[in-house]
Amino acid sequence: MAITTFYTHITDPVSFTCRLTQKVYKSGASVLIWLENESRVNQFDHALWSFQATSFIPHEIWSPQQPQPLTAQSVLLAYGSDLPTIQKDCVVINLADVYWCDAPIIPDRVLELVSTDLDEIAAARQRFRTYRDAGFVIEHHDMRTQK
Repeated sequence: MAITTFYTHITDPVSFTCRLTQKVYKSGASVLIWLENESRVNQFDHALWSFQATSFIPHEIWSPQQPQPLTAQSVLLAYGSDLPTIQKDCVVINLADVYWCDAPIIPDRVLELVSTDLDEIAAARQRFRTYRDAGFVIEHHDMRTQK
């Protein structure tokens, strides 16, 4: 059964995304970071290159019009108007207002990152309801209460 984890009230989304990406990548999973547009892809490309001086998160920008790279493990940055067909076991970090329950192949794991912006929180609430109604297991971490 697919699982969606919501991380809400994130004060520094770029840094949080880099840390979460590193954690998921180190667990051995492939990661797709899905973003709103090309500008955000470029921002995260730069952030992943410069995240930590002593480590590196290998990643590439992927055009969803191309087949997903079939490397054993990868971190892909992408955006688009249509959700791509991805490997089911790829962990999606969703930074766009899209619904992965509508994807051609529904990923086993979706991580929804939500900042403190009120409009973003409202959109995330709708995604929460949609995922729940689609049968996803929902988890929630309020980052105001996390260290």
